[in-house]
Amino acid sequence: MSFPAFDERDGVLNRLATDLHARIPMTKFLGIHFEAFEPGRIVLTAPLGPSLNHRGTAFGPGVFTSAGLAPWLLLVRAAWAERLAVQILLRRCEFAIHRPITCDYRARCDTLPTLEADTLRQGGKVRLTATSQVFIDEGEPAATYTAHFTLLGQPASSGAGEGDLALPFPEVWRT
Repeated sequence: MSFPAFDERDGVLNRLATDLHARIPMTKFLGIHFEAFEPGRIVLTAPLGPSLNHRGTAFGPGVFTSAGLAPWLLLVRAAWAERLAVQILLRRCEFAIHRPITCDYRARCDTLPTLEADTLRQGGKVRLTATSQVFIDEGEPAATYTAHFTLLGQPASSGAGEGDLALPFPEVWRT
């Protein structure tokens, strides 16, 4: 399969979506795509159709999936950029829908705590929390997701490579 050059923003985001869909098939079914994926910020889009429930609104688990992916993917990118081999575990999360979602929606995560890279490189454990929000317009969030992660560092000597998920990130995204 041939992909667009990595210097084209849309080509990079399309290639990432294609790879994500292959690795996590539910993301393809839900129609999740990248609108933005920058250091410290990600926006995922999803159409209402695949998540539609009997009331004409988005079914919670579909929204939950998009909202949960946003901080996790941002964390995967941050670890990859730092050349860290980590296993990312979701310890627990909180999810709340604040108002009905009646149209296509966006899951956005704008902040991620700084990774304790030295601890992870030595095979240590780091806990951090990240929050994403789901929007249907420019108003208040329609849903909020807070993830509490545990990152388990894999020392370079273990041969762990780049951790759990090696998405096709362009080399220019390295720090």
